[in-house]
Amino acid sequence: MGLPVIGLGLTAVSTLVGAVGAISAGQAQKSQAEYTAQVARNNAQTAQQNAEYASNVGETQAQAQDFKSRAALGAIEAAQGASGLALDSPTMRDVRRDAGQILRLDTQNIAQNAALRSRAYTGQAAEFGAQSQLQRMAGADAVRGSYLKAAGTLLSGASSFSEKWTKFS
Repeated sequence: MGLPVIGLGLTAVSTLVGAVGAISAGQAQKSQAEYTAQVARNNAQTAQQNAEYASNVGETQAQAQDFKSRAALGAIEAAQGASGLALDSPTMRDVRRDAGQILRLDTQNIAQNAALRSRAYTGQAAEFGAQSQLQRMAGADAVRGSYLKAAGTLLSGASSFSEKWTKFS
């Protein structure tokens, strides 16, 4: 008679340990997901800061290029004036105009490249933000899943206990 009672007790304890283990596993998965979500949020913030930095650097570089361009145009005009030719001749004006267009294009290329870098970082920030949200959802799902698994373990254990009890009595 003592052996069947021990078997019933072991079934009950095993069922409870299985249920508690399922819940603990879900909590551990949730903690891991929350950590990963925080890392992704930090990465999103860093990427957004990089986007702002790239934009600011590009603006500064474009301004510096614009200053260089103005200096180059001034040097061209000075050289033309020193040549003794008339500055208002069509050829001299065309040279200054064409040089100005090329130099403006350099400035625009710098600004455009900075905008592209900034946009890439902004996209990266959005991806990290989405990853963070998915991780938070995965953590919540892990907890819900662990409760369902614990409930299944309890039901299975209760069924096993019931069968053994019926045989015992």
